[in-house]
Amino acid sequence: MPRLLLLIFSLLFPLSVTAQSCGTEDLIDSLSSVERARLDALIAPHPYPTGNLWRAEKDGSTVTVVGTIHIPDPRLKSIVETLRPSLDAAELLILEASSDDEAGIQALATTQPGMFFITEGPTLIDLLTEDEWTRVSERITALGVPAFLASKFQPWYLSLTLAIPPCAMAALQSGDQGLDRQLETIAQANGTPVGTLDNVETLLRLFADEPIEKQLDGLRITLETQAGGDATTSTLIESYFDGRVRESWEFSRILIEQTEIENGPELFEEVNQTLLLDRNQDWEPKIVEMVAGKDVVLAVGAAHLSGETGVLRALERAGYTLTQLP
Repeated sequence: MPRLLLLIFSLLFPLSVTAQSCGTEDLIDSLSSVERARLDALIAPHPYPTGNLWRAEKDGSTVTVVGTIHIPDPRLKSIVETLRPSLDAAELLILEASSDDEAGIQALATTQPGMFFITEGPTLIDLLTEDEWTRVSERITALGVPAFLASKFQPWYLSLTLAIPPCAMAALQSGDQGLDRQLETIAQANGTPVGTLDNVETLLRLFADEPIEKQLDGLRITLETQAGGDATTSTLIESYFDGRVRESWEFSRILIEQTEIENGPELFEEVNQTLLLDRNQDWEPKIVEMVAGKDVVLAVGAAHLSGETGVLRALERAGYTLTQLP
């Protein structure tokens, strides 16, 4: 799985990081004219390609929709303050997953260790080539994880671990929160109910239940797409705060196309289908039912806003009138 996609998906393992240490470099700015044209062509078919904050209205009820980033950043403070009046008036906050859901992941690792670790048979030292394992060892050791321990990680779990940006690891225990957790904290203080869209275990199993060879292919893509280092993370962050929500997702596709992994594009399409399109379609009836007749704040990963299956189009299909907010 590509590193940028894993960062978008990091709601499962919210990084307590100070993202300003990752810099402000934007790799999209360095695309060639041909690559830029390719990116524009990928973005063009999708409705609502830009904008992180929207108001949806129908029959006197208001849904405030915010695209989130799960990596903390000081600039999130202004978004939180913009949303505070809506949160104070909301009858419900809807998230992808709650803090309780995330806490349940730790319990899963205890009760179902085979999801996360290789409990029998060859380890990754044997499953990867010597060069691949050398690169894994160097990278994982730099993150403070012993290589012998990482050799027993399931490939999907190791991919997720390697996706943690180097600039973030030193601050993992800082206690900073991404936007969704900050909103949840306010809702809890207000006594506002919190609803969720995902079953976290089911989501994890999208990766854990993949055949080992496919997991290994995803791990190889993670290794190949780390050349950007911290710049990969800062690209995601900068595109988010610019409201270029579709652009950062489609840029991930181009990153993979630039690798030498033969089936990289096909793996991206699978991730696009399972993490984005299928989840959007699963969410649509849930969202429509949960928001009906209420004032609600709906906070989901920014990549889920745009597209024909996106959250904004889903609300439009349900009869809501959409207005983009600054």
